[in-house]
Amino acid sequence: MKSYSVDLEQMLEARERRVVIQNKMLEDAGTGQCLVCLTMNIAGDVKRTPMTRMLFNAGAEEMNSLGFRILKEFSLDEVTGSEAFWLIDEEGAQVKAMLEKVEDSFSAARLYDFDVIVPGGSKLSRAEGRRCLICDTYAAECARSRRHGLEEVKRATADLLRGFCAGKLSKAAHDSLLDELYTTPKPGLVDMNNNGAHSDMDVPLFEKSADALASYFEDAALLGMDRCGIAVLRERGIKAEKEMFAATGGVNTHKGLIYSMGLLLAGMGRALIEGGSCVSHAADLACEDAEIRLRETLAAPVTNGGAVYKTYGARGATGEAAAGFPDALYCMERLAFYRDNGCDEPAALALCDSMASLEDTNLLHRGGREGLGFVMHEAARISGMPAGERIEALKVLDGELISRSLSPGGSADMLALAFLLDRWQTLSADLFADGREERI
Repeated sequence: MKSYSVDLEQMLEARERRVVIQNKMLEDAGTGQCLVCLTMNIAGDVKRTPMTRMLFNAGAEEMNSLGFRILKEFSLDEVTGSEAFWLIDEEGAQVKAMLEKVEDSFSAARLYDFDVIVPGGSKLSRAEGRRCLICDTYAAECARSRRHGLEEVKRATADLLRGFCAGKLSKAAHDSLLDELYTTPKPGLVDMNNNGAHSDMDVPLFEKSADALASYFEDAALLGMDRCGIAVLRERGIKAEKEMFAATGGVNTHKGLIYSMGLLLAGMGRALIEGGSCVSHAADLACEDAEIRLRETLAAPVTNGGAVYKTYGARGATGEAAAGFPDALYCMERLAFYRDNGCDEPAALALCDSMASLEDTNLLHRGGREGLGFVMHEAARISGMPAGERIEALKVLDGELISRSLSPGGSADMLALAFLLDRWQTLSADLFADGREERI
């Protein structure tokens, strides 16, 4: 992804354009109304990046969530920075006070600049000055004394942006785990109806596991921003496994997803830095040692997945990642299809489609080829039913899989990854300035 530097002349032109827009939007404003303008305080000559846009979008969402009576709105997305304008039917002083709280609400929000302008063109001042990004004294004092050089300010800005974006991606991953968990019905799996074919698992346990992995998800995204190799990411993943087992009392709730989601989050982090497809970045990482690890597993399997690979040749999560997550992408497409067509329980239907097509290593482990074949056949049969009959059929299949102790955990993983990829697609829709970047 190309970064665009801007010069002083461009910034002055952008300022003049902003004043023209403000004056135009205030032309018909009356008493008790005001104009809000959101821009970003970004040090250096690169003002617009995917990370600045992600933070800007969050600021615009926060502004829109405050309940103001918005009369008009307008936005720009230029190399000189992202800008948004709202004409509001509210008293300026009250609006300013509320937006100051937004600017102070979290670390990276210090990069927001919410101007509030009243009819006549007067800009309202903050009740208290902004704090310096580096030393936390008043920014005006640091500016007057030139206490910090440009490079130091740029590094502080970059750190705030990286932390914010990694946090957003971590939340997307955590929420995706919960979306998968709460999807109901899920034959043979823990859901809101029952514990499936698992006597040692339930919803609260999965919730604890998801919470324990949040810091790992953030670290995986940050490692991707650093263009890490697989060895570093794997080392952090091994630590995450221990954190998961500590939270669950030794129960394996999300081990496969630690690998798969870590790769995708690293791919997303890298995409924010250099553009490109997050899936391609993730697959490239997986391919660094996928074949070596598969050969080692074949020679001396140490996990259930390894034993399945040796016995049946199913490559599992490693093969899925190295191939570019085809089954997760398929599940995401089915999820979007059912959701866009207004189907009830779209996630459950997408899971069923995944069960009909995936060589699920968890099913191979529990039931061999016969168990896998049974689940795939039944899922395909249900997928071919009229839409109104499928959910009830899935509930019946749930009872059958419980009685056979079969659990399609691989398909559950594909659904969680589908939720994450779907969130990334929404989150990254306007991050890349030229509009030609691959987002998935």
